[in-house]
Parts: sequence; C-alpha cells; structure tokens
Amino acid sequence: MSWVIGTAGHIDHGKTSLVRALTGIDTDRLKEEKERGITIELGFAHLDLSTEKLGVVGVVDVPGHERFLRAMVAGAAGIDAVVLVVAADEGVMPQTREHLDVCRLLDVRRGVVALTKCDAVDEEMRALAVMDVGEVLRGTALEGAAIVACSSKTGEGLGELRGAIADLLRAAPERSADGSARLPLDRVFSMKGHGTVVTGTLWSGRLKPGDDVVALPGGARGKIRGVQVHGASVDEARAGQRTAVNVSFAREAVERGQTLVVDGTLTDGKLLDVRLAWLPTTSAPLKRRSRALVHIGTRQTLATVTLLDRGELVPGGDALAQVHLDEPVVALPGDRFIVRGFSLQKQHRSTVGGGVVLRVLGPRQRRGTPEAVERLKAAERALADPVARVELEVGWSALGGRTPRELAARLPFTPRAIDKAIDELSRTRRLVRFDKERGALVHSDALAIARATLAAAVDDFHARSPLLPGVPREALRGRLPEGVSAKLFHLVVEGLVAAGELVADKDLVRRPTHDHAASHKAKGLAPLAERVLALYVAAGTSPPRPAEAQATLAVSADALKEALDLLVREGALARVQDLFFAEKTLAGLRAQLTAFLQTHAEINAQQWKDLVGATRKFTIPLAERFDAEKLTLRVGDIRRLRK
Repeated sequence: MSWVIGTAGHIDHGKTSLVRALTGIDTDRLKEEKERGITIELGFAHLDLSTEKLGVVGVVDVPGHERFLRAMVAGAAGIDAVVLVVAADEGVMPQTREHLDVCRLLDVRRGVVALTKCDAVDEEMRALAVMDVGEVLRGTALEGAAIVACSSKTGEGLGELRGAIADLLRAAPERSADGSARLPLDRVFSMKGHGTVVTGTLWSGRLKPGDDVVALPGGARGKIRGVQVHGASVDEARAGQRTAVNVSFAREAVERGQTLVVDGTLTDGKLLDVRLAWLPTTSAPLKRRSRALVHIGTRQTLATVTLLDRGELVPGGDALAQVHLDEPVVALPGDRFIVRGFSLQKQHRSTVGGGVVLRVLGPRQRRGTPEAVERLKAAERALADPVARVELEVGWSALGGRTPRELAARLPFTPRAIDKAIDELSRTRRLVRFDKERGALVHSDALAIARATLAAAVDDFHARSPLLPGVPREALRGRLPEGVSAKLFHLVVEGLVAAGELVADKDLVRRPTHDHAASHKAKGLAPLAERVLALYVAAGTSPPRPAEAQATLAVSADALKEALDLLVREGALARVQDLFFAEKTLAGLRAQLTAFLQTHAEINAQQWKDLVGATRKFTIPLAERFDAEKLTLRVGDIRRLRK
C-alpha cells in the first residue's frame, strides 16, 4: 500500500522544519523561500516508516501564508492524513482555522496535531496550547486526534509523532490501482537531458513508461518516458504514490493544475453537479447565482455557482448546486472541492465552502426543476453503488445510450466494477445492449417510451393516410429524437414486430390490423384504379398526362391522384418525371433496348425514337429513366449498356 501525508497550519509554525527533522529533506527549494524564511510553493519529501512496516510514505509540505492558499489546497488534495502543525508559543491562528476548514471540506478524516516549538515554552504554556487546539478541533473530523508535543530543534516528541502517523496510515483505506489513472499536476519543470517532468499524487490507477498520456485541459499528448517514486525509477507508479513522470511533450504545453490521464480514458468538462456546504463562519448567505473561486484537485478557476434546491444558502447549511467553471477540469463523482470568496472572512480568511461532486458531464441547469433535483438526490444516494449508479447514468442518457468507456469517464469505479454492474443489469433486463461493436447500452424504460412513441406514430400515420399500406422506415425514425442511432431504431422496431404490435414489410411498417385494400374498397378506389391501369396499358409508350386521363375517365383530379398513387405504390405504374407508364410497358421496352445494345453496342437518338415508337416528349424521359436505373450510360449523343 502507498500513502501520502500533508502538513497544515499557520505561517511560521514550523511545518518545514518539522518535515526536515522527520525526513532529513529540506522542502524549501526556491531561493526566495530560503531568503524570506517562508514556504511559497509546495514542498515534497518522503518519510521512511520501514521500521513501522509501512515502507516509504510521501510527504507534502504546504505554505502557511494566506496568500498561498491555492498551493495549500493543491497539496492537501489527495492526502491520506494530515499533520496539523500548531506552534506552542502562539497557539491557534487564523490560517490554522482555515487550513482545518480546508481539510474538513476535502474530507481528510485522519490527522495528528504536532504541537511544535515546545522547547520555547514552559509546561503551563504547553497545557494552554493543548486546550486551545482541543477546543478548535471539537466538532471536526479531527476531534480527539492525538496532540504530540515536539521540537524540531531538540528532537523531543519526534518518535512519538512518527508512531502516531503510522497508526493513522494503518487505518487508511487502500486507493484503487485498477481505476482510470489520474495524476493532478502540482509541479512542472524541465530537466536537462530528460525534458519535461510533471509531478503529483497519483489519485487512482497506474502509470508506467510507454503509456500514451494526455494533459487535460489543453490536450497535449505524448508518451511516458520514465516514472519515479520518491526519487527512484520504477516500472510502475500506483495510486497513492507521490509520482514524477518524464513526458514527451514540450514544457510549454503543460502547467500545474492540469491532470495527466491515459489517452482515451477520461475527459474534462466545465459543469459539476454538487452537494455544496457553506461554512458557518461565512459573513453572508450565498445567493442563488454567485461568482466564486473553485479549487478542485490542483486546479483553481473562477466559476458561477447556481443553487438548485433553494433561493439562498445560509451559513452552516448545504444545498444541491451546479458549478459552471470558467475553465474545464477532470473530475469524477466523489471528488472534493473548495470554494473561496473574494474577501477575507473573520478568522477563517477567504475559504467559504466546499463539497462533493455528484455528477460530471451532465446538462446545464439554469434553475432547479423538481426533476433535476431528484436526479441529483438519486446520484447522491448511489455515490458508492456501482449497480445503481450505472443504471442511473444509462437512464439519464435516454435514447443516446452509453458505452462502457463513456461510463468509465463519468463514474469513479473500476472498469471491472462497471462491467460487473452492466452484467447484473443486463440479466434483469434493466439495461439492453443495442450495439455489439461499441457495447452501447440503453435503459429499458427509454426503450419502452420509444416503442410507445413509434406505435403512436404508426397509428397517427394510418389515421391520416388510410389508403397507404404503411409508413416508410426513415419517416418513422424521424419521430424519435435527433441523433438516435440506426441500430437502436432497428432494435425498437424489431421489438414491436416481435411483440406482434407492428408488421414490417420491406421498407414499410404498419399495424397488423391496418388493411389499406379495405380502405380502397371503402372509398370505391379499386374499380377506378383498374380503369386507370387499363388506360395506361393501352397507351403503351405514349401515355396521357394526368389532365388528359382525368378528362378521358371523367373523374375528379383528387380521385385520379389517389388512383395513380395507389398504382405506383403497388408497382403497376411507374412515375417517370411528370409522366406515368405501365410497368408492363417499361419491362417490354427494357428488354428491347437490352437486346438492341447487345447486338449493336450503342444507340443514338433517332434509333431510340424508332425503337420506342413515340415522340421526343416521351423518348427523352424514358432514356433518362434507364440511365437512372444504370441500365444505360450516356456518352455524348449515344447510349451504351453499362458493364
């Protein structure tokens, strides 16, 4: 197992000195840090707990000054336990409280208090400092945490502190190395002879040399050249380890705040549906729509926070909300985030709230409808339940469906857990696979709605066009939402056919009870159709135009149109531009033309006119018809058989 611990506490309370005393590593690497005596950037070290049978543990040393809270939050994200550093000669200070708030909002539940600089105070001051810390910890996840008096100068209490840290880590849950790899970047630099190096705490998954990776947002792509953990090259970095990665892309293509992922696994987005907690120490309620700074992972960005289930969020309360980030982030349900305001709060500085991500890559919500709120409550209830959450995600996609890869980009579970959930839901027919190649799934409820929609569309078509034998498949597909795949449409239609609700006849779909022939008879159309067909068969290659046929048969234009349409649908007549020919006539002419061309190889306009035995008014449309059928090929003024 691998762990990372982090420091927290007010400026000049001895965090960096304590890390140096425990590990032998000075985490202040910048010239300015050494000159000013304060930590500005994150520092990194490793603590050897081999004697405690825990191996080597990563250490993140954070800045204590309020101006560098962004770096502190970036360092606290992803730690397994916190060492809250409080100087015995000063006690609890504003940044102590703010750092404690950050740890609470990031759900860091394991911690120990290092009461530093004990060599500088007497026993009474020590006791007062312990009381002060205990009071501040009351009601937090660190209530009851061990408070270890120590001194980086004299070495007092360092052994006891090591033991307390070891006890914390033994109880920490193991991070999954089987999920999608996520490395939020907290440092980026160039190394001579190696190129670009990025570092961070590997939140989940594994990274190894040769992996194709991408830095999100931004999209820089490349390969991993090498991986180090605690300064040593390794074949593979696993979740929970402080990791340095040598990547093949340029230094200017990547920056702190991005997340390194294996190409094709995760994606970034700007919308987060969340449960938001507003600290009780904030000076005012949060309005329904407000601007704020959001920290998630190692990234900080401005955002618009929209409350979904109330008009305002009072101090100490929590609410469902949507966070619309100005810049995209890589996030998954269960991730924690921090919200900061633009002005300092009394005692707690600028941290005003935070919370947990419930859903990513969802639709934008301008206001909280009851349906949207219920969806988020369902997501919250299923946050750690792969079966329930997979069913929800596929259900929310409606007829768009979801593939296993798309689910993995939206959910915090391993591919194995997602596959197991899919298998269980498929066995119970809650999910149905409609695309074997992509593995795409649709929810049975969405299928039921689609079936009802198509059945109603067929009924509507029959009511409007009782004389037509059925609705064309493509016209029927248009009754489903835009973008529905052809494979899913086929699945819905075939399901209705299998259930006996529809009949599919080539390209037409109808209800089993629909009898268009009976409708023809009811309207007296069949006898007229027979008369029309007889007229066109007799006319041969010089058929009458509709107006001429109407006069000859003494019928209305509407009645003739219905009869002509019927005969075309049934294949007795063929529409050739604005003319109608008996299909029997076309078949005979097609045979004559084929025989002529097989003998003579080509035919010119005059020969064609003689063969048809009609004027140009009829021969030109007929020639173009056979071209369209790909029977003939026009070359200048002659035509030949297509090969």
